[in-house]
Amino acid sequence: MNMEKTKKNKTTESKILSRMVTLLLIFAIALCLFVTVQVLSRGYASFAGFSLFRVATGSMEPEIPAKSLIVTKYEDIENIQVRDVVCFRAQSPSMMGKTITHRVISKDTIDGKICLQTQGDANPTADAYYVTQDNLVGKVIWCSGADNFFADFVAFFTNKIGFLALVAFPCLLIAGIILRDCVGNIKGDLKKVLEEMAQEDNDKKDPSENGESEQSTEQEEPSEQAVSPASHMTDEEYEKMRERIRAELIEELKQDDDREKQKTE
Repeated sequence: MNMEKTKKNKTTESKILSRMVTLLLIFAIALCLFVTVQVLSRGYASFAGFSLFRVATGSMEPEIPAKSLIVTKYEDIENIQVRDVVCFRAQSPSMMGKTITHRVISKDTIDGKICLQTQGDANPTADAYYVTQDNLVGKVIWCSGADNFFADFVAFFTNKIGFLALVAFPCLLIAGIILRDCVGNIKGDLKKVLEEMAQEDNDKKDPSENGESEQSTEQEEPSEQAVSPASHMTDEEYEKMRERIRAELIEELKQDDDREKQKTE
């Protein structure tokens, strides 16, 4: 009794854990898809106004070295001050669409619009194009510095191979969990079928319950070789096939139980 209770508890815990892992993987895939859509639509991802970038060049050294991570927060251009470091989408033909991180060196109003003049700390000249509200990404509020483990980790998953692995692995894992659950359901159905077959055999062997029905059957079917209209098989052939299938199912279930025991040990 205690063994059955323990087995049921383990099964319940396994199902709960499986569902939790599945939900986490679904959330991870949804997050990846959300990031992908944002990157494809505007070139970067943003969560509640915050964005994460990896610096590719040394134009802001030594304050912001290459290969470091930065976090930006979206700000209205009115709140940006001179000396602030900002991220913006480049407007020059050679850098069109790329995200640039430079310092604001002046703030002017041109044709009624606030425009920011920017320049990299390590660059000899200012940028040729102004930054406006339309191409402003946000103000830099944090920098990781160079040779950071987290920066290397993000660098791997931001390249094509790493990002593909980040999406493909959870998908394969979810598929494996679903397949395992399906196999478990099939095994449960097979056990139920075997129990029903065993119950039918016990009912046939019980003379008190089935004696009269067996006699009436013998009177209605005088020959054991009578043909069943449903299957076009004789009763003897049907019983042989039934016993063979039952034996195969029992053997298969025994092998599965042995494998599970070996894994547990």
